[in-house]
Amino acid sequence: MKTRKTPFLRALTLGFVILSVLGCGSTKNQGALSGQVFRPGSYTTSAAGNYGDVEIITQFSENRIESITLGRHIETEGIGVTAIEKIAGDIIAGQTLAVDAVTGATNSSRAVLEAVAAAVTAAGGDAGALRNRRAGGSGPGAEIVRETDVVVLGGGGAGLAAAVSAAQAGAKVILIEKTPSLGGNTIRAGGAYNAVDPAMQGQVPMTPPLLDELRSILNVREADVGEYAPVLTTLKGQIRSYLGGNTSRLFDSVELHIYQTYIGGKRTDRNGYTITGKLDLVTILCSQALDAMKWLESQGLLFTNPIGTVLGALWPRTHGNTQPVGVGYINTLAATARAAGVEIILECKGEELILTQGRVRGIKARMSDGTPVVINASKGVVMATGGYGENREMRAEYNTYWPSLPSTMPSTNTPAATGDGILMGKAAGAELFGMGFVQLMPSSHPETGALSGGVWGSAEEQVFVNALGKRFVNEYAERDVLASAALEQENGLFYIICDQLTAGNPQSGGKNGWGDDIDTLIATRSIFKADTLAGLEAQLGIPAGNLQEEIARYNSFIDRGVDADFGKRNFGAKLTVAPFYATPRSPSVHHTMGGLLIDASARVLNQNGSPIPGFYAAGEVTGGIHAGNRLGGNALVDIHVFGRIAGQNAAAGL
Repeated sequence: MKTRKTPFLRALTLGFVILSVLGCGSTKNQGALSGQVFRPGSYTTSAAGNYGDVEIITQFSENRIESITLGRHIETEGIGVTAIEKIAGDIIAGQTLAVDAVTGATNSSRAVLEAVAAAVTAAGGDAGALRNRRAGGSGPGAEIVRETDVVVLGGGGAGLAAAVSAAQAGAKVILIEKTPSLGGNTIRAGGAYNAVDPAMQGQVPMTPPLLDELRSILNVREADVGEYAPVLTTLKGQIRSYLGGNTSRLFDSVELHIYQTYIGGKRTDRNGYTITGKLDLVTILCSQALDAMKWLESQGLLFTNPIGTVLGALWPRTHGNTQPVGVGYINTLAATARAAGVEIILECKGEELILTQGRVRGIKARMSDGTPVVINASKGVVMATGGYGENREMRAEYNTYWPSLPSTMPSTNTPAATGDGILMGKAAGAELFGMGFVQLMPSSHPETGALSGGVWGSAEEQVFVNALGKRFVNEYAERDVLASAALEQENGLFYIICDQLTAGNPQSGGKNGWGDDIDTLIATRSIFKADTLAGLEAQLGIPAGNLQEEIARYNSFIDRGVDADFGKRNFGAKLTVAPFYATPRSPSVHHTMGGLLIDASARVLNQNGSPIPGFYAAGEVTGGIHAGNRLGGNALVDIHVFGRIAGQNAAAGL
């Protein structure tokens, strides 16, 4: 740990105000610290965070910690940085180091606590005493009762979309979030957004394997797709028309997106139960995807070319944006929400729906200090609390799809994804749909389970190899297919192999798309880098020559346009440009497919199939859209399309 005294502040002062007019989730400001005498001044210290040292500048008066600012760091915006801001604010407010870490950002939390403790010592104070000092006045307060038109539970993408759309429809809106920051799983997502977009897709060349995929659809019988038969008939007509004309540019249509969402989601569990997505919901998802994207653009989010295919998406219709991963969606919607007058209350956990004469009329909640809160909603309540990926008991209770889903398996999720909204909805009489199906992300960090911590390109470009340096699956397949194949490898471990171009052209001193520092990833062996494939073999312990032979064979498939081993249908560039990279990956829990059953108006249905008045839901808390397996890139469409619908209809009191 490094410490030095500095005569001035060199970094942007942290914002410490929690966005809550209730003000009962934070400790109350303390005056002078009894028994503590500091040498006044500014002290710069650092401690290890999630990705490297975090530099903190602490300003002291003679008997107070006056300010804490963030200096150099490589923590993740929206997660680690938010945690640092929260911890720093609590230290200042309570004049104490007895502050709880922020859930989901333990390393970042610990970094600021350790760095400030070092500064206290350097300034002549007693860090041990501050670690044992509890802030006064931080117990539960009297019950707080609020009135509003619409209350939204959950501050991720779905909740913010619902809050914004309700406010834009003229409603008074309160949004509550149980954690200290907005973002949910959205801010941890890869940022991939699927939409049929003729303007962008018209720039993408068509490939022979994708043409073959279209031709194969012509052989599918309408009788085999149930209620999706009219969609298939329309799609076949579109494909025949396309094949009879210019096939040099990529084909896509809303009907193809609907059909692939259906095919990708149709699954049968261990008990023989087959699930498919609800046609009306899937149709809305796919037909309104582009409009919801334009809605986000109107608020300032910038989407980028080129179109690609995120892992498990099945077709090149995936869009990215100019901000890292899912951060852009949250930043954009949060700014719009505040400008529209949405009241955001952090560290406020929903506990129970208020149900009067069969109608949901509000929620009972609790602040982090135990203060009870009642929010009455005259028009509607929107549930957007996410799934249950971090509730291991619920995973064990409901899983009927995976033969084995170890309780120790990590997840990509925020630790706040504990199924709260599903349980609240169930208690209010909601029907649950598809709860037995859990999606695993095949390509997660082997230790943390996170999506971040590696380098790779789109699904077209990725090459998966096992410990022997051999491919074992079609990398363009659905996520459950990929995860199942990965779990069959030794220790469930495999490597994504890229060259300099397919890895996204990473540079020393730069960052990957997640905001992770490239040099740190190499130093921590989260990725491996070598000038030759033989060098990668040596680093990974792969038998000499195996990886070289496998990549040469894969490159030959690209030349021929045919994957003779696993039938991959779409390829990116050949892997030829040094240096080469290997990212270790292993499956982790990613998305819980089931939840509250909703209708096309985002109204939650009861066990008789009727809407529960005043109750709406959107996002991963719902079931019925993705069925047994979600296409990669469809989740961000889901939360924004149905978040908008839920907010609009709640504001209307539909």
